[in-house]
Amino acid sequence: MNELIIDYSGISKIRKIVNVMTGAFLAGFTLYFCITEGIANRYGILFFCAMAGFILSVILLLSNTLWLPGPLLKIDSNIIAVNLPKQGKVAFDWTSVSRVNIGVSYIVFLVNGEKRQRKLDLSVLIYDDVKNVKAKIVEMCEYKNIPYQND
Repeated sequence: MNELIIDYSGISKIRKIVNVMTGAFLAGFTLYFCITEGIANRYGILFFCAMAGFILSVILLLSNTLWLPGPLLKIDSNIIAVNLPKQGKVAFDWTSVSRVNIGVSYIVFLVNGEKRQRKLDLSVLIYDDVKNVKAKIVEMCEYKNIPYQND
């Protein structure tokens, strides 16, 4: 079974490389002006603009290397990993799911013998992705013999 990954942080690799190169160049360029103006004790507009440029270039570097969010939703034959806004990071495996209720913009997983519920709110996804998620959930339920119903 292939996995379904919903990821909206899809920056292309070329764009990411260009952003990192631009950030590194700007960091070096502005740091040079910060150091030369600081050594000369000239704290004028050039120093403060260079300081602001250095801070912005570091933010650009970090946002393209460290601060990239993971996929919003990952469904495979073993696990369901959710990282949707307002729901936090939740992951549970298919072996604990005993029943599934599928709604218009949500999916409720009844886990641990229907003692607990895990609600998956799909309202933040685009319509095509909601259809794909529901189709994958139905496919996995049929594959693993888990009862499901539409609400």
